[in-house]
Formats: sequence, structure tokens, C-alpha cells
Amino acid sequence: MLKKLRDWIKHPHGPTLVVFYVFTAGCIAGAILFTIIGQDTSYGFVAYIFYALAAVTLGYTVYSLVVSVPAAKRKITEKLKANKLTANVLGSYDFKTTALAFLSFVATVAFAAVNLAGAIRYRLIWYGAVAAYYFVLIVLRGGILAAYKKCAEKYADRAEEYEKSKWRIYLAGGAFLIVLELAMSAAVTQMTLSERPAQSGEIMAIATAAYTFYKTITAVYNLIKAHKFSNPVTQSLRNLNFAAACMSVVSLTVLMISTFDSASSEAMQYLKSAVGFVACAAIIAMAAFMIIRAKKKLKSFNGECENER
Repeated sequence: MLKKLRDWIKHPHGPTLVVFYVFTAGCIAGAILFTIIGQDTSYGFVAYIFYALAAVTLGYTVYSLVVSVPAAKRKITEKLKANKLTANVLGSYDFKTTALAFLSFVATVAFAAVNLAGAIRYRLIWYGAVAAYYFVLIVLRGGILAAYKKCAEKYADRAEEYEKSKWRIYLAGGAFLIVLELAMSAAVTQMTLSERPAQSGEIMAIATAAYTFYKTITAVYNLIKAHKFSNPVTQSLRNLNFAAACMSVVSLTVLMISTFDSASSEAMQYLKSAVGFVACAAIIAMAAFMIIRAKKKLKSFNGECENER
């Protein structure tokens, strides 16, 4: 019996997994419900129990998806490859990246709108700073997608110019990251220094945690995978996703501390500052790497042209 349980935990599958997902949803609903009805009553502690259960079950849900999705993906891919149109789409990693970037663009718009609504509803600069960051991210991601589309049309018959244009977009992406980092620094500073009321964030805590888990795991995975391909625009989009994931981690850290550390201890203030500093430093390092790499690549193109002359 224990062996079967261990095997299932390692490789979750079947109807039991559906039951577990329902249980996870119940834990999330319970956390939200008791947060609402438990304020100023003796039932408040029950919300913390549900928060703990939701955190554990959400973590395992992410693990189960990581384990089970590849197998499901293989089955779906086999069926899609039977069709010529979908087979061509599946064969292009760059196309998939662009399509996923568009979906991420839509998700970012929604998340920014939620934070903007929070800023208006609770009259908190904290939410407004996060919303401003995501709106900057929206502009930058949309700019890269628009530039990529325009270059593909303009240099359709000139392969070398098309390649150079992609590296220019990559260079601009590095510069954009610096702009994004400035917006992020402002948001992180506001989140770190402001006293954010816990009651305004408890209901959003679970949603933010789920979003952050998904964003971070997929961003790191795709960041590593993108560098195996030669398209610099694809890498730019993945780098922007990683930057968004860094912000999500900072936002989640501050949100959880504000929610569960009612005493606002000095140690928690140091933790918020440390997480914010590391996230900002990571973005600056990535931006510098992109700018240096793009300049070297464009310089090599110019050198080849001079040699040909």
C-alpha cells in the first residue's frame, strides 16, 4: 500500500489526480472564505490552516503538471502532426515563441488591470506601482512583437539584412530591460517601504502565488531552451518573460509577508529588501549581457561586409 502511494506521488495519474485537483480548489476556496468571515472572529485561525494546505497542494499541483504534461503533450503532438498545417506550426519553435508571447501579452494586460483595480479599490500606491511596472512590460513586449513582424515583411527577400534586423531588436530588447528595471526599482522601493494593510491582500494571495509558480517555472525553462536556438528575437521575448517572473517573485514575497507577518518585523523588512535587490540585479545583468552580445554580433556583420568589399 505504501509502495503504491509512493509510486503515485512520484508519478501522479488517473482519476485520483482529478480528485486531488478538486481538493486543491477546495483549499483555495476555504482560505478565501475564512479570510472573509474570519475577520474579527474566533474563526480567523482557520484561514491560516487553509492557506498552509493551499500552499502545499498548489506546490504539488505544479509538480504533477510538470510530470504529467509532457506525456499528454506527446499524445496531442502525435495527433497534431498528422495534419500538415499544424505539423508546420509545431515544427517552428520561433513561431511557438511568438504565439506564446502574444498569449503572455494578454495575460500581462489582465494582471496589470487587476493590480490597477486594486490600487483604485484600496487606494494603495503599492498596487499602482505594480500595475505601472506591468504596463511598461506590455509596451516593451508589444514593441518587440511589432518590430519583429515589420522586419519579417521588410526583409523577406534579404536574409542577411533580416538577420541583422533581428540582432538590432535583440539590442533594443537589452535597452528595454534597463527601462523595465527602472520601473521595477520604483515598484520594489514602494513595496518595500510602504506599510501595506494585510486585509487588502489576503484574498489575492493565492491567485498571486499560483501565477508566480507558473510564471517562474515556465520562464526559467524557456530561458534555458531559447538559448539552444539561433533566433535572437526569441531569446529577447524569453528574457522579458524572465524579467516578469522576477517581478512576480518580489510581489509574492512582499504580499505574503504583509499578509502573514502582522508585526512587520525588522527581519521581514530585510528579506523584502534582499529579494528586491537580487531581482533588480538579475535584470541589470541580463540587460548588460544582451547589449554586449548584440553589439559584438552586429560588429561582426559589419566586419564581414568590409571584408567582402
